[in-house]
Amino acid sequence: MNKSPEIIVVAVVLAIFALVAGGLAYFFPDVSDITGVASLQASGSSVKKITAEDFESSLAAWNSPALWQEPDSHNRLFDSDKWLFYPSAFFAAQQLPSADDIKKMDSSSRTPSGVLIGWYQKYKIDFTDSNVDNEDPDGDGFSNIVEFKNEPVGKRIDAADCDGTQSGDPLDPKSHPSYLSRLRLQSYDKIPFHILFNGYQKLNGVDVFQIYLKDVDSDQQPPLKKTGDPLGVEGYIIGAFNQKFASVKNDATGLTEQVDQSTLELDKPDIDFHITVPFRQEIDSPESTADFVMLMPSERDKVMKVPRGKTFTVPFISDTSFLVLAADDDGARIRDTTTKQEYHILKLDPSEWNEVPQSPPDSQEKTP
Repeated sequence: MNKSPEIIVVAVVLAIFALVAGGLAYFFPDVSDITGVASLQASGSSVKKITAEDFESSLAAWNSPALWQEPDSHNRLFDSDKWLFYPSAFFAAQQLPSADDIKKMDSSSRTPSGVLIGWYQKYKIDFTDSNVDNEDPDGDGFSNIVEFKNEPVGKRIDAADCDGTQSGDPLDPKSHPSYLSRLRLQSYDKIPFHILFNGYQKLNGVDVFQIYLKDVDSDQQPPLKKTGDPLGVEGYIIGAFNQKFASVKNDATGLTEQVDQSTLELDKPDIDFHITVPFRQEIDSPESTADFVMLMPSERDKVMKVPRGKTFTVPFISDTSFLVLAADDDGARIRDTTTKQEYHILKLDPSEWNEVPQSPPDSQEKTP
């Protein structure tokens, strides 16, 4: 009987599989070769029993865990450097910021106005607030930037030149600059009057003088005066008389003539002021009135008009009077009438009002 071709093919394939399986079984490593375990029987030393002491030592470690210790290198963890961004004109010009606009923050970093950022941080004041310089946390009438600069009387200081060592405490209403340091000369008015030393003569061996005041009515003209007498106007006192004659050539006639060049002094002893009046030459007395203002919230619209040679009191220092000695483009000079100490009062810079808090505090500590 003939076998079909399909049966023959199947028989051949099976024979090949049998040969391959036999070869793999012969060459494949044994389990002991792979694991190194030749027997499943227990061997070696016996297992140690766990005692109560073992549990106690383990619990002690759990009850008193070791605290984390900072590495000896003191490396910072997750603390990046801080950078300051200073907005500037590049916004308007649509330009990229320059190195002057972005700076690394350190102990010397300052706000755009010049206040040390570390000073604000010391008192936990938000230096990123755009109005921080003008704020008054303790309500004493002195803004943060004024407390930082702490300017003495008669001296104007740039915040960028301050190191903070002389600054006040912006959170303590009793710590602030002197009130007198906030006094400014806003303006002054010259009020001259015309004086003529018209004549002199001796009466009973004493020199007497005739003085004519052009701006005074005729019935109020001063009578004859001698040295030491009050003039009766602006607080002047008749001072020293210096009689002098000089030989002067007359250009019209060509002749030499004796010309009276005598002088008479008018004094204001209380302010140590003197003017010299030449004989028969009209002069203008340099009188003036000073307009003072206080750089304080409650005094914004108040002006103190004080003529030179007069006294006045400064707001918040009512127990002290000051005498006005002079007022000009450089400022004013005043004198404490008790201690006789003199002070230079700065001429007002209108921009200084920007450093004054907008709203007056409910109460201000008033100390000299």
